[in-house]
Amino acid sequence: MSEFDYEQERRLLSEMGRGVPASYCHVVWKTASGDDPCDYYDELDKARWSIRCVRRFRDGRLLAYSFASPNWRDVMPESAFPSIEEINADDEFLAAEISAGEFEAIWDRATASE
Repeated sequence: MSEFDYEQERRLLSEMGRGVPASYCHVVWKTASGDDPCDYYDELDKARWSIRCVRRFRDGRLLAYSFASPNWRDVMPESAFPSIEEINADDEFLAAEISAGEFEAIWDRATASE
């Protein structure tokens, strides 16, 4: 398993004005095509900006991203996450809050081979 550089992550987040983890969510995109992720796992700050995220595809692939990723500008969400209620108002999606432990487990699986 690769070491996650938390210090670099904190510096990048601080430079961007982003906060510390405040909540975690899992969103299922029910109608995602084979080329799109079907599961979205996000660590969110108090303003609901994604700090770290994992995307799972139908073929089982897991991709992990954060602001420490070299291509973070291309892969990180460009806006704050809507509330769980707002996401669930769209029939294509099913969203739920998850625990920090649940997020860390999927993050560890996604980063194990990096």
